[in-house]
Amino acid sequence: MNRRTDLDLLRIVLCASVILQHAVLIFATEPRYHVKSDTSPAWATVLYEALRIFSMPPFFALAGWAAVSSLRRRDITRFLRERAARLLPPLAVGIVLFGPVIKYIELSQGRDLGLPGFRLVQPIQMGLLEFLPHYFTRIVLTTWSHLWFLAYLAIYSVVLLPALLWLVRRKPMTRPAPWWSVFIPALPLALVLAAFNGYWPYLPNLIHDWTNFTYFALCFLIGAMIAAWPGYEDAMSSQTAWLLLLAVVGFCGVLLFGESVPGRVCVGLTAWGWVGSSWGLAMRWMPAPSRWLDWLGEATLPIYILHHLPLLGLALWIMRTDDPVWLQILLITGSDVLVTVALYIGLIRPWPWTRRLFGMVPRRAEP
Repeated sequence: MNRRTDLDLLRIVLCASVILQHAVLIFATEPRYHVKSDTSPAWATVLYEALRIFSMPPFFALAGWAAVSSLRRRDITRFLRERAARLLPPLAVGIVLFGPVIKYIELSQGRDLGLPGFRLVQPIQMGLLEFLPHYFTRIVLTTWSHLWFLAYLAIYSVVLLPALLWLVRRKPMTRPAPWWSVFIPALPLALVLAAFNGYWPYLPNLIHDWTNFTYFALCFLIGAMIAAWPGYEDAMSSQTAWLLLLAVVGFCGVLLFGESVPGRVCVGLTAWGWVGSSWGLAMRWMPAPSRWLDWLGEATLPIYILHHLPLLGLALWIMRTDDPVWLQILLITGSDVLVTVALYIGLIRPWPWTRRLFGMVPRRAEP
């Protein structure tokens, strides 16, 4: 099958947006994060909400599309084995290697995000080495931090497998989709969030996150449906401008109504507007295959896994300066990208065993 360079490009953009989102979150009014600044300008909160709605729904939709594409080339056993190899080792690595340090930073800032929810606590009064035995012996301290995305994807790959197989076994629909059909997915997303008080609060720990779990599962299934109906992608591309308008108008509603039923409806409308318009724009601007695109596409998952811990450490250092917030965000984002890419190049990409631990396939021979 030909490589979809447009979707590779979209994944790269989404990964970059997640890094920026985490840097902006430090300065947004949303309290549920490992590190928070005392300064929270309104524009940072607006930017964070826009990035949060923009980044994760397309990620899950792309994952659903990829699952159907994978099942067309593999039987069920190979598909599940491939999903497990790509998702579970990075999740375990994150919990065991990165989780203790992230949790220590979090507690040292007087914050505690865990299975019970979020609470403010007294800052921890012990060193990191002294804290490590507590992390590995107390389940309430365990964190998967930003790697909740991998855990949710692993569950979807199993729980939604019957739906994926049903789509795969149907003959791909090539007939054009009517223009109005590209707006339909916004309705179930908005309905789920509004009916079950989703999106706010946003703490993906699975235990208290079933509405958002269902919301992202719908995004996953919508992506799978797109893979089964190529004509639907063409319709999305033709309606890109209107889908983008839906995203903008919906986000204005999010800012206007806030944490309320109308606000949650607008989150669903905005999410699908972002998914559809970003997908359509990627199709229109489909890049030519290149080594750089291949390199970045392969690096997306390990960079996503690696970026969070350096970002928190750099943020603690950069926040001590008197620089304006916008400059601190740029410094945190830029320095985190440099550090993460250097770690990826030096420690992950060259070695077969680290590639497997970070969800990468074995290295192919260069032509």
